[in-house]
Amino acid sequence: MSSLSTRGRSQWRLVGAAAPTAAALFVLERTNSAQSLSYSRGQPVSPAFEGWETNPDGSSSFVFGYMNNNWEEEIDVPVGPDNSFNLIGADLGQPTRFLPRRNRFVFKVKVPKDFSNKELVWTLKTHGVTEKAYATLRQDYFMDSVVIASETGALGAGASNPTMRSNKPPVAQIEGAKTRTAKVGEPVALAAVVTDGGIPKGMVIGQGGPPPNPAMLVRRNYMPPIRLTVGKWLGLHLS
Repeated sequence: MSSLSTRGRSQWRLVGAAAPTAAALFVLERTNSAQSLSYSRGQPVSPAFEGWETNPDGSSSFVFGYMNNNWEEEIDVPVGPDNSFNLIGADLGQPTRFLPRRNRFVFKVKVPKDFSNKELVWTLKTHGVTEKAYATLRQDYFMDSVVIASETGALGAGASNPTMRSNKPPVAQIEGAKTRTAKVGEPVALAAVVTDGGIPKGMVIGQGGPPPNPAMLVRRNYMPPIRLTVGKWLGLHLS
């Protein structure tokens, strides 16, 4: 059973209208009410084709994400008939746990140079509903770092300029051994080093207002991630 909540539910109002108009108002109010519903669980996940990008060797990569229509439920779908692709292979690095709401640019699928006008289809079935994402090399789906920055809210309207377009993503590296062995329940310490080119320049905290509390800045800078998502190439979910 779905857990349902409403946001700004409309009220039924039929005041001083002729019969045809009243019927139209009735349908309109009911539609607005349905669109304002949100669900904590019980709703399906929709796969999404975000676009494609080029690789240094001349090949291309399709980039996928998804929309989990639930606000709380995390859905597990193992690789198989309910979570697969039509070409190349069933397991192409797609997630098997789907976090709530919109998750953009989650994983990439590299396709050969001669992929041409073929179509790669990601099929996902959740809560009895089957949905598909169709990936092609059509030029209007081409994406670069500026597109990604814009889609994730890193760029404002009219913010694009030569400096912004030359910006490169940060590089994260794990210190120490790349492979670790641990028992269930045993903590594993990881140290990461992230380097960035400094574009765009950060805002000065406290500029135009009272100076920040030093203790608050320390807590903010050293607050650990709220959760780790293994294999999510766009980064950790930070607090």
